[in-house]
Amino acid sequence: MDCPACGARDVIEIKHRLPDGTQLDFFSCHMCDERWWDRQGDNVTLKEVLDLARRLRR
Repeated sequence: MDCPACGARDVIEIKHRLPDGTQLDFFSCHMCDERWWDRQGDNVTLKEVLDLARRLRR
């Protein structure tokens, strides 16, 4: 995976599976510190990730 901000190839990927089965992947670039989330192929904001996690906690 290349960083969409700087093109670096040094990107960490952390896969998360929420209790409802939703797959969320977190990416972080070591070069420019860009961070982003992906939900089943779609980019999502941190706010969307937090809203989803809060909804599932209830």
